[in-house]
Formats: sequence, structure tokens, C-alpha cells
Amino acid sequence: MANYNFEDTWDEFYAEGTYLMWVPDECLVQFVAKEIERKKKKIGRILDLGCGNGRHLVYLSKKGFNAYGIDISQKSLQIAQDWLNKKGLQTELKKASVTEIPYPDEYFDIVICMGMLDHILIQEVKKGIQEIERVLTPEGIFFLGLRSDRDTECGKGEEIERNTFLLPGDVEGNLPQHFFNLIEIKELLVNFKITNLECRERLMGMELSDINSRWIITAQKLLND
Repeated sequence: MANYNFEDTWDEFYAEGTYLMWVPDECLVQFVAKEIERKKKKIGRILDLGCGNGRHLVYLSKKGFNAYGIDISQKSLQIAQDWLNKKGLQTELKKASVTEIPYPDEYFDIVICMGMLDHILIQEVKKGIQEIERVLTPEGIFFLGLRSDRDTECGKGEEIERNTFLLPGDVEGNLPQHFFNLIEIKELLVNFKITNLECRERLMGMELSDINSRWIITAQKLLND
């Protein structure tokens, strides 16, 4: 995977367009209601990592939040910008990787990352978490979703590193898919306090024999000693 071009692959995914999502993840909607609105938290900037075609940016902007988005795919950013323009919404979009977030230290109150960190290799995940920690304000919140190793698809396709597979199929075909376990999550988030941890599962397929399993995590950046 050393020479794998993630940018081209995601550009093709967004250009093809069949599997794009146009509504926010229900987990994010619940997070905003529970952790921000109900607690009446004052939030400055929110960063959506791997913002894709903008489904969360549109939702957050409509809510009145100061939202920012980055993605490695220029095509996805074009789609997101067009959508935001049609809605009369303004956010700042940048083409960038999670391993090099183009913002200063302690710039964001919240970073969200739904279904992106599990599509890169584990060394990049570790670098990305360090970058997320860097750009979060003291006690800033990290909200993320990750594929669980309880998922039926874990173990299918070609294994390219531990619990990372090139899955067959055309949805996100031949993109690396990492399946996380609880020990691994706690190790990655060692500089965060996990305030909410769930494993949400759905039975799928005609016989309801397949399990779609995802971790939903809320974590708070720890203050330095």
C-alpha cells in the first residue's frame, strides 16, 4: 500500500456518486443534541475531518455553528461547496490529510470524524490522532465513529495489516478497511478521557445474518500537567 493513491480513489468514488449520503449521521445529530444543545455549551469552531460531500457541514451550518471541513478528495470538496452555496451557507473547506491538519494549535473546540480513520493504515491513524489532539483546545471534544471488529465483514478480503482488509465489492471497493477493538481504541486515545463509548449494531441481509457494527465515541482532550 506504500504507493497507493488515496486521493485518486476517493475522487473516483465521489465522481461516480452512487453511494453518496445527503443526510447527517444520526449519531452526530444525537451528539449535538445531547452534548451541545442540552448542556448549552458555547462552541467556537468545529472541524469535520473527512467531510466528504458535506452532509455534516450542511447540518452544522444550518444549526448556526462555525464549521470547517477538510478532505483529501478535491472532487468531494467541489460537491460540498456547491451544496453549501445552494443552501446559502458558508464554511471553510480545505484539501488536506488528517496527518497534516492545516490549522494552528488549539484552534477547534470540537473535531468530528465519522467513518474516515478506519479507511487508512494504522500508522496514519496514530499520526492523525496526534494532529487532532494538537488542534483541539484544552478540554476540547473529539467525536468519532469507527468500524468494530465485531462486524461481519471483518476478516473478508485481502488482509494488508492486522485487522485491515481490502474488502470486495463496489461501495468502497479495494479501500483499506480497519476494524477496531476496544483495547486498540483505548491505546489510541490515551491522551483523551473517553466520556461516552457505544458499540451500535444492526442486523442486515435477507436472513438478518450480517452484523454492521460501529463504535461511537466521545472523548475529551486531557489537560497537560
